Amino acid sequence: MIDNFQNKKESRSEIRNSASEGASISFKPPGGVWEYQIKLRDFSDSGLGLLVKQDSDLLKQISVGDVFTVNYCEDSVPMTVQHQAVQVRHISFPPTGIPENHMIIGLRFLEQDDDQ
Repeated sequence: MIDNFQNKKESRSEIRNSASEGASISFKPPGGVWEYQIKLRDFSDSGLGLLVKQDSDLLKQISVGDVFTVNYCEDSVPMTVQHQAVQVRHISFPPTGIPENHMIIGLRFLEQDDDQ
């Protein structure tokens, strides 16, 4: 599956903000058995960016177009948790190629009335 991504670069043009140190999301991929908790890389008004290792099992369980709900966790006092429906928009290499052997998963926020 990774071979499909080798020449694709992340190309979102929207301004991204770096996530706070303790921000993460947790979710169970569609049809998945395990729940993943992943540190949030960045975010924008319309979505989230995750950084995962290129050999992560997660990349075998999700595909562009998949829709699922994530639990966004902000490490603050008190901890805030928000539930948000998202769609996988892209799985690509970081634009600079750094860090090596990693992929970016781009998730787009869905509104209640978006097609799922």
